[in-house]
Order: sequence, then C-alpha cells, then structure tokens
Amino acid sequence: MAIGLKRLFVILSLLLLSSIILPAYAEVTSLKTNTSFYKGGSKIYFSGTTLNTDPPSSYITVIINDPNNQFLLLVSGISDSSHTFQIIVDTSTQENQHKFSLKGVYNATAFIVNKANGKTVNFVFSPDGSPFGPFAPTGLTATSRSSSEIDLSWSIPTINSGSPITGYKIERNDGSGFSAIQNTQTTTYQDTGLAPSKQYAYRVSAISSAGTSNPSNVVNATTLSAPVQTNPLGSVQTNPSNTGTPNQPQTNNSTQSIEEIIQQRIENAKRLQELLQAKSNEISLNESMSLGDVIGNTTLSQTPTLKNIVSSFDFSNLLYPLIALAGVGVIIAVLYGKKNRLWFTPSYKSINTHDSGDSMESVEKDSDSVEDDYSLMILKNRLAKGEITIEEFNRLKDALKEP
Repeated sequence: MAIGLKRLFVILSLLLLSSIILPAYAEVTSLKTNTSFYKGGSKIYFSGTTLNTDPPSSYITVIINDPNNQFLLLVSGISDSSHTFQIIVDTSTQENQHKFSLKGVYNATAFIVNKANGKTVNFVFSPDGSPFGPFAPTGLTATSRSSSEIDLSWSIPTINSGSPITGYKIERNDGSGFSAIQNTQTTTYQDTGLAPSKQYAYRVSAISSAGTSNPSNVVNATTLSAPVQTNPLGSVQTNPSNTGTPNQPQTNNSTQSIEEIIQQRIENAKRLQELLQAKSNEISLNESMSLGDVIGNTTLSQTPTLKNIVSSFDFSNLLYPLIALAGVGVIIAVLYGKKNRLWFTPSYKSINTHDSGDSMESVEKDSDSVEDDYSLMILKNRLAKGEITIEEFNRLKDALKEP
C-alpha cells in the first residue's frame, strides 16, 4: 500500500514539474520497440522522438498496460539534444517477472505532458517463449476490374506473433454471409466469375503454426455493369447469358420475378414455333406434288426431277422379262404370218408364172418348212432358258404343225 502511494506521488510530481518547466506544446512524435515479440527474461527497448522545437532533456513518461489493458508498469527517461530518447525495461528482474506473467498483446504509451497526445505501440510478450496467434492483416482494399472480377490487396500483420505467416484465408459475402473462397500465400487475389452490377464484401485472416488470426477490416466492392453488345440485326444485348426477344434489350434476371421470366420464355417458345411453321409451309409450296407421290422417300431439301427418277431406276431387273416378251412377240408374228401367208422365202428364187401348179405347191411347202424350223428353234431356246414350260412348248409346237 505504501509503495502504491509513493508511486502515485512520484507520477503527480513529475506531471506537475513538466507542466511548470516545459512548454505546453512539448509532445512525443514517435514511439517503437526493437521487435514486436518478446520472450520471458528479455529486455524491451522503447525508442522515439520529440518535437524539434522542444528543449533538450525533455522528461518522457512511458505507461505499460497488460493484455487486459490494465496498468502494469510506469517507466521514464530523458530526451537528448537530437530530440530522441530510449527507455529499457528488463523483464528478467524478479519484480518484472511477476508483472509480465501473462501471454498476449501489451501496449505502451509515451508522452511528455498529456497522455492523450502521446504515441502508443503494441508488442507481444510470451513468458515461456511459445508463439502467439497471428495478427490480422492490415490495409485490405478491393477494386472492381470488370463485370465479373474484383481484385484484393492487403499488408502483412504489423506485429510479429512469434511464428511466421504461412498463408491467408480469404472470405467473401455475396449477401448470404461470409464464407471462405480461397487460401493463398501472397498478399493479392483476383476474385473472378462474379455477377455483374453486384456488391460483394471481403475480409482476410492470417494463418501461422499458432493458428488463424482474427479477420481484417471488411471492404465492399461492386462489379461493373455488363458490356452492351450489338448483334448483326442491330438489337441490343446487355447480357448474352439472359434470354430476350430479338428486338428488345435483355434484362438482368436478378431484377426479374419468376413469373416474368416464365412468361418471357413462353413468348420465346411461341415465336420459335411460328418461325418453324412458316418455314415448313414455304418448303411445302416449293415441292412438286406429282413427283412427291412417285418418290415417297425424297427429302424436303431435294426437289425430285425426271432425271433423278431415271437415274435411280434399275433397268437390270427388266432384262429377262423384256427378252421373254420379245420371244412371245416373235412367235405370235410367225403364227400370224403363217396364217395370212405373209412370209417370204429366205432365198429369192425365180418363179415362172408359166410353171405348172405342182411347182408352185413345191415352193409353198419349202417356205412352210423353213418357217416351222425357225419357230421351233425359238421355242427350244426359250425352253432351255426356262422361260416357258414343257406344256407350253408342246402346245406351241402343235400350233405350228397345224395347216
């Protein structure tokens, strides 16, 4: 109790002395430590500067608070002629070992007259030397690059936690809460595949062997609008992925209701059906009905012509029927000629009109014999080819023998 009252009296005396001797504008302009992570038993070096207009030998006060922001220790020093100062705290002493017993982030504030106008620095102290959880990255920024990309950038934590940073966790909020999207070892990231004209929020955490830090500051960015495109027909499209009528600008689906989207798709389906029907009618009008009936397998894309029909017809299948028909024609012609006495002798012989009747009868018999032999040869040929049956052969042969 007595020590506490004595310390309080010293602080009040120093403050009173400073206010009397030093001018009101005397202040500390900077404060830092030689490192940001300390183990138990090490020395903590506080150094800084004062205003150049301050008189030399200004009295500097440093107040240290523990990780719970409770007052821990008060130390002091004097600036030199170059307006710099250095104050050392040895944590290896028995008294300081008892004070620096917590593991965590401590803060120290240096000032001359008014603590509110002083400078503050943070540092990590670990009594057993084990690493402390990493600190959050600083200076996170987000920049919109296009309608689908936002670029992020940040700085490494300013305080060393005793273990090196191995990576960073990036989180994004698209309106449904923060969720991790990527882990990276760099201090930049390009987030792509985003929706146009939409706002996104980001935060970044540092990762080390001691764990993951608290998130950094949150930044917001909105992607750019989708580029306007003009197709060859002159219609305007603001987003090629959305559907719309050919002569109307397409709208973003995010601004349409479900009913509007369904109605729009129904209208598009009706229009497509009308176009297909008009095309079908045009093909039907150009098609020849007569040739379409003859050639049932002709496609709509090919107009049937007489040349196509003739070229596609197989005449090889008609060869034998034509031969048989020719043979029948010959036989009928022979029979008809025999009946009407229209045949001439194969060799021209001079016939004397003054010959007797026996000579004329002899000529007629020779002519009939030649005709019968020729007709019989044709019948035998057809029988050999299987074009007529034996019954037909016999019937025709008997017919030839009739007078």
